[in-house]
Amino acid sequence: MAGVYERVLSFIAAPESDDFGEIALAVFRHQFESCAPYRAYCESRDATPGLVGDWRAIPPVPIVAFKETDLCCGEPERVFLSTGTTAGPEKRSRHALPMLRLYRESAVAGLRRFLLPDIERIDMVSLIADATQQPDSSLAQMVAWAGEAGARSPIVYAVEDGQPRFDRLVEALRHSEATGEPLCIFTTTGALIHFFDWTRGERLEFRLPHGSRIMDTGGGKGAPRPVSRKGILHAIWSTFAIPGYFAVNEYGMAELSSQYYDSVIRDRFDGTHRKRRLLAPPWLRPLILDLRSLEPVEDGETGLICHFDIANAGTAMAICSEDLGVIEDGALRLIGRAPEAELRGCSLSSAEWNVA
Repeated sequence: MAGVYERVLSFIAAPESDDFGEIALAVFRHQFESCAPYRAYCESRDATPGLVGDWRAIPPVPIVAFKETDLCCGEPERVFLSTGTTAGPEKRSRHALPMLRLYRESAVAGLRRFLLPDIERIDMVSLIADATQQPDSSLAQMVAWAGEAGARSPIVYAVEDGQPRFDRLVEALRHSEATGEPLCIFTTTGALIHFFDWTRGERLEFRLPHGSRIMDTGGGKGAPRPVSRKGILHAIWSTFAIPGYFAVNEYGMAELSSQYYDSVIRDRFDGTHRKRRLLAPPWLRPLILDLRSLEPVEDGETGLICHFDIANAGTAMAICSEDLGVIEDGALRLIGRAPEAELRGCSLSSAEWNVA
């Protein structure tokens, strides 16, 4: 077990090699041997380590499985929960991690790669709660780790008891303006739209120093109204004076240990000029599956997004989401949610995961 985890950690630290496929197969073997529910699932589909020779053929678990059982290869060191659904809190996904370091190293390396490639330390303010207030939130924990790895001083949390404290955010923004020190803002997209509306009512605007940046995540959840991505980027510029090439959207899930990011800061750091793209770090690979056959499709074709995240070595590496997407020029483009009727082929009943 330790050997597999160390291989993953080594790859995250130095992902220049072409070892992803080989490591993914080693992770598959470990998960098959160590996680009884996953082993039973694979055996029911005649997919065992001896028969699977390509990472793309590793059986992905439907994301609903995280609501039915703990997919864990050992005693969990930490358990994170999803934000829930309209079905209620009892249907929240549980991501039980036997080795928390895998998530930490993946999350920090991803942030370094896509949000902070050009700067070692920066002041930070967050509209995402402190991890001590929301210990079951993987997003809150990721922001806390970002602070440990890259903040010049302790993160300013503009959230208290689950409610936004816009006064604290304004104070951090004015401090950045006064000192000329760049500021990094972490926020959910919904909270960001609320702040836009609030500043409009208060007739406030800010002019942050060059190098300031913002990361938003979560889509439209919690937003007071729908706003297009183009509209959000325009509001980021008019409210903070942060240009689009320093505005990064993150796409992740509680069930994953790695995240996708807009490419804009990374492209600028690399000296390339390309259209905004959603990229994964080298240790996370998306695969698009046909909605009915669940077979891989060609690049450019729309299908169900399957995530292969080797940082999930202690849980479930291959996860079939309920989102539609397409891979174009090596980047993932999100389409939206798959129609419920089309998900029957990849959905599971509770009984399928009732493994002693």
